Amino acid sequence: MKEYYSNTIQMLSDLISLPSVNPANEIEYDHNVFGEKAVVDYLENYFRKHKYHFYVEKDRVMKDRYNLNIYTEKNKNKKTLLLETHTDVVKGQNMIFPAFKPFVKDGKIFGRGSCDAKGQIAAMILGTEMALAQTNYSLPVNVCLAFVVDEEHLHRGVDRIVKQKYKADGAIVGEPTGLKIGVASKGSIRFKIATKGVAVHTSTPYYGKNAIYLMSKVINIIQQKLASQIEKNTHPLCNKSTICISIIQGGEQVNIVPDNCEIHVDRRLNPGEDWQNAYNDIKIGIEKELSIEERDRVVFFQPYLIDPSLETDTDSKIVKVSMEVLKKHELQYDPVGLNFGCDASKIALLDIPVIVFGPGEIQQAHSENEFVKIDDVIKASEVYRDIIINFDK
Repeated sequence: MKEYYSNTIQMLSDLISLPSVNPANEIEYDHNVFGEKAVVDYLENYFRKHKYHFYVEKDRVMKDRYNLNIYTEKNKNKKTLLLETHTDVVKGQNMIFPAFKPFVKDGKIFGRGSCDAKGQIAAMILGTEMALAQTNYSLPVNVCLAFVVDEEHLHRGVDRIVKQKYKADGAIVGEPTGLKIGVASKGSIRFKIATKGVAVHTSTPYYGKNAIYLMSKVINIIQQKLASQIEKNTHPLCNKSTICISIIQGGEQVNIVPDNCEIHVDRRLNPGEDWQNAYNDIKIGIEKELSIEERDRVVFFQPYLIDPSLETDTDSKIVKVSMEVLKKHELQYDPVGLNFGCDASKIALLDIPVIVFGPGEIQQAHSENEFVKIDDVIKASEVYRDIIINFDK
């Protein structure tokens, strides 16, 4: 245990100290902070120098942004287990300590990405190494470790996996689930609504049309009328569907009546909800509360992100084996639902039964004092190890 404890601290410290902030859609950015390259290079070097011969593949997703696929074997006579998580993190400016200078305190390691999802990367690697050692380097299954880019923005890394039609008999996506098995999660659509106005001098606002005033009416409709209707959609594991306005922008100058305003809407979808119906219901629900003149000044943009929901059959092999392993480790083994979305719902599009599992609590992800408990990372490693060993039994 002491060896794994020190190895865990070392690997997590190395990963956290390599900033990999998602650059979103920026093409030119400071590679010392943004992009996943440094982390991918570190992991590639780690596996290429490993005493066990891993098959290492880099796959270009965008300029300077690569998925990294690691295979223990490529044996067609064995089942394949996919372990997937992401290498990007969110920005660290809001943190109460330097984001990329990890430190250990009270059995926790602090730093941006410690919980989401570099703790999962470390646990998956250590768990695979444990499984190899325990089986004398003869695993009963092929293991593919897939470390992907862009999960925190437009999930283009996992989309690449889907496009390439990966094949596996089961999958685990690493996210902070508190060492619980996630079998269901919400999906989402994100889109913009804009209002148009007529700009005039603020000394004579009655000659213009204030786009912010119209947007305030749209916001009120969403808040007072649509939200309560949307929340009536419930799921036994994922709770209520939701809608949230998360960004608002409008106006150009303090002495000009604004002729534009724009909001971003995040609609969280429970399993079974169709995104197109959800989008149309919002559009129709807003328009019916507006006058004809107002409707002409409201523009609904198509979603720039469509993230499917997840619902994995609890009778699938990956769920059953994972439940048995967690029960053995005296952890909660009843499957749970997740309020957040992740790569699992995209992998499920390949008809691969998938669960979400990992150390850390989602409340710590993206937080000002992000951390993960070191013992939880080690426990997750042991769970990954035992799932690998027992998946084909």
